[in-house]
Amino acid sequence: MLLVPLSSDTPAFFDDESSLQLQVTPRETEVFVDGYFAGKVDDFDGRFQRLQIQPGEHELTLYLDGHRAIKQTIRVRPRSSFRIRYEMTPLAAGEAPAARPSRPPRPPAPSAAPAAESDAARVDGYGAVSIRVQPADAEVLIDGQRWESGTEKPLVVELSAGVHSVEVRKDGYRSYTGQVDVHGRETSSINVSLSKGEGG
Repeated sequence: MLLVPLSSDTPAFFDDESSLQLQVTPRETEVFVDGYFAGKVDDFDGRFQRLQIQPGEHELTLYLDGHRAIKQTIRVRPRSSFRIRYEMTPLAAGEAPAARPSRPPRPPAPSAAPAAESDAARVDGYGAVSIRVQPADAEVLIDGQRWESGTEKPLVVELSAGVHSVEVRKDGYRSYTGQVDVHGRETSSINVSLSKGEGG
């Protein structure tokens, strides 16, 4: 597995979060972070598609039926972006497949917010929003941060759980403004089709 720092096209960050761009084949390979299912490679391999991740040490697992599972510990610096390249290896004849990762038990709720929060608790505090917009080149702002899709595929952004503001705009079209309620470990979907008219 090759972990390469990215020096360009770095997306906006939330707090000290970092991000991973996964260039793994086949693209339907499942991605697990610290035992939690994060999505498939296809969700995180586009130019503006990233897997947002908290800085620190994490266990990254790549799993695909009929292939050897990959498990590796990665150390991520704050506010950095990395590209992971890997080609999954098919199982040899008679080779037993590894068990698909299972979600670990939910950590007990702390009585007070501790300084050293567990990785599992931090991961569970994030969900995602999937935004499909028309026209595809419309500008998307989430909590004032600008994101670009540029393709017909949905823009998937991982966010902290809670309410976030969403604005979609393009010159010559009426802007969309709304809110999305993000829940931990869930993906909320928004479909926005701007109508022609004066922007703003």
